[in-house]
Amino acid sequence: MAKGVSLKDNPSALRALVSAQKADALAATQSAKLTLERERADRYYFGDMSADLPAEEGRSEAISSDVSDTVEGMLPHLIDIVAGADEVVRFEPVGPGDEDQAQQETDYVNHVFMNENDGFRILYDFAKDGLLGKNGVVKVWWEEKEEEEREDYYDLTDDQFAMLAQTVVMSEGGLEIIAHSQRQDEKIGPDGQMMPYTCHDVTVLQTRKQKQARVLGVPPEEFGIERNARDIKSCNYTFHDVVTKTRADLIGEGYDEDQVMKIPEYTGIQTPETLARDSVWEHATGGASTSNNAAQNVRVTEHYVRMDYEGNGKPRLYKVVTGGDDGEILRKNGKEDVVEWDVMPFASWTPIPVSHRFFGRSVADLVIPIQREKTALKRGALDNLYMVAAPRVEVPENVAGPNTLDDLLVARPGGIVRTKGEGGLNWQVTPPIVDSIFPALQYLDADLESKTGLGKQTQGIDADALQNQSATAVNQVFTASQMRLKMIARNLAQGVRDIFWLLHQVIQKNANEAAQVYLGAKWTAVDPRDWKTRNHLTIHVALGTGSKAQQFAQVMAIGNVQKELLAGGKGHMVGDDKLFNTAAQLTRIMGHKNPDQFFDDPTATDPRTGQLLHPPQLPAPDPKIQVAQMQVQAKQQETAQQAQLDQQRAQNDFAYQQMQVRMDAALAQFKAELDAKLSLVGVHMKTVEQHQQIQHEHQSHQLDVAKTVLGMHQAQQTHEQKLELAEKTAKNKPKVHA
Repeated sequence: MAKGVSLKDNPSALRALVSAQKADALAATQSAKLTLERERADRYYFGDMSADLPAEEGRSEAISSDVSDTVEGMLPHLIDIVAGADEVVRFEPVGPGDEDQAQQETDYVNHVFMNENDGFRILYDFAKDGLLGKNGVVKVWWEEKEEEEREDYYDLTDDQFAMLAQTVVMSEGGLEIIAHSQRQDEKIGPDGQMMPYTCHDVTVLQTRKQKQARVLGVPPEEFGIERNARDIKSCNYTFHDVVTKTRADLIGEGYDEDQVMKIPEYTGIQTPETLARDSVWEHATGGASTSNNAAQNVRVTEHYVRMDYEGNGKPRLYKVVTGGDDGEILRKNGKEDVVEWDVMPFASWTPIPVSHRFFGRSVADLVIPIQREKTALKRGALDNLYMVAAPRVEVPENVAGPNTLDDLLVARPGGIVRTKGEGGLNWQVTPPIVDSIFPALQYLDADLESKTGLGKQTQGIDADALQNQSATAVNQVFTASQMRLKMIARNLAQGVRDIFWLLHQVIQKNANEAAQVYLGAKWTAVDPRDWKTRNHLTIHVALGTGSKAQQFAQVMAIGNVQKELLAGGKGHMVGDDKLFNTAAQLTRIMGHKNPDQFFDDPTATDPRTGQLLHPPQLPAPDPKIQVAQMQVQAKQQETAQQAQLDQQRAQNDFAYQQMQVRMDAALAQFKAELDAKLSLVGVHMKTVEQHQQIQHEHQSHQLDVAKTVLGMHQAQQTHEQKLELAEKTAKNKPKVHA
């Protein structure tokens, strides 16, 4: 629409715009193909295959319930994966020091979803709608309404009535006296005599204003989105057909009574999907109308459309409410119900997304062909068994008597068949084909498991499936079979994240007062006006932390580590708050939501005094712990002493090395000096030796000369002696005379 043209001043143009938007959205969302596939999925879920595979008369009518079995088999896994932990989602801090506030917002939003709304049923419907109808849708909005409660008071005295009247005045409209009557009566006075007094009978109407964030699962056929939309947040148009409100509800909300009374009654027979979901024939009579007009359900449509309502060229998101099929804009509190809105109030998920499309594929789309094939095989097998159990009989006309056919038609054990001749009846043998059908059924079961990820191992229904396999092989089987289911769970988690993001936005924007809420085993003051804008959410997926038994084992392992640290004297690493967190986590894993029933929070304070409610007390020492601590202390002392000895030894070694260096230097100097002296001594000794050698040689020469002279002298003496002897001999020899 061109700038300057205001829809605000042109109701007929606005009505035409929203009608055209819905018609175009209906062409996309309630097309013949989409409606047919959703309706067929619901029929297959309830075992109604009469449209696709009607049973022949006299033949087996058995049906394979694969769609129902697969959907119901997946739901426990998906719900436990997404909502198995205490916190369905967690809001992350947006800055330093924001951890406590983020935790409080996490606790409060989870509290609003699970406790103030029927969180489990919402998640159940959300998941089931996606598995069956391609897309699950949830709506989040802020609701303000008034609830009235009547209280009757009888036989009030004048004083009591005056006090009640004063209370009504002080309530500032919260209380109103809507009926009052008085009468005279008598009672026994202080003197024992009867005395008259006035009795008051009063009826008080109490009006409470309820302000609450609401979350509601929307049936797929009641939700629509513009053609070619890829996601809800960025689209330009969505709508919700509200069919659960009565005329009295709408009038009580302030809608124009004349308009509401003109809206046709909603009977539920307009939508094939609604009829297909009718499991107990609620609409078998075509939706019988009730004579109580105020209690009749009517259909109003909430349109959420981005448009230039003000005519300033700046399109914004608006909510427009119309009634019935003609699209008349309803008036609320005297004005047309056109309200500026912040964000699209819907969150959606699809189990098998189709790239760049809003509508994906459902699990039912994958299983329906298999259910059809298994149904045909099962019926064939049963028909074959019937034929084998009750074969046809060949009766020759020449042996058939007047009672033969009648006897054959009466199936009675041990019955008699009368014939004209013996051996005339021939039983026709039907070939059994069951042995051929069973392998085909097993193949289809394997095909179903490969398509959905839901099989015997994941459901734990076949005791023989994991026989004679190692732990590693079993783990591989589970990991492979869970991959598809885990992918579907992650898609569901993204939808849950969008729900909680919307819920946080709604509470932050609309809550205008603080509230005292019991969170985390203590009363906490929560004021959403102080909340920060948070876009970072963490989805808890139970498959990431294991089963309950695995989680219990993990937390127990953490507790054992804490115990070892305490026993080792490292208490500064494990405070009372950390021990309480471990105990609280174990309590929650075991299914108890409130750990305060079993353990005292060491951080809990008295709101009046600000002091700890449970100050730490020194417990009686455990002898075992004392012994362990003494052993640890002795070990520490031994280690300290050993360290001191090692340090002293190192110092001694260093001093010894320094002394050794000095001694080596002095020794080297002394050796050098000694070598120099020895060198001089050596030279002197060599000179002395040479002199001594010369003297020795001279002495030796003289000795030799002396020896020579002595020898010569001795030789001379010997010679002289010989001469003397010869002379003596000659003298003493007698002379011989001739």
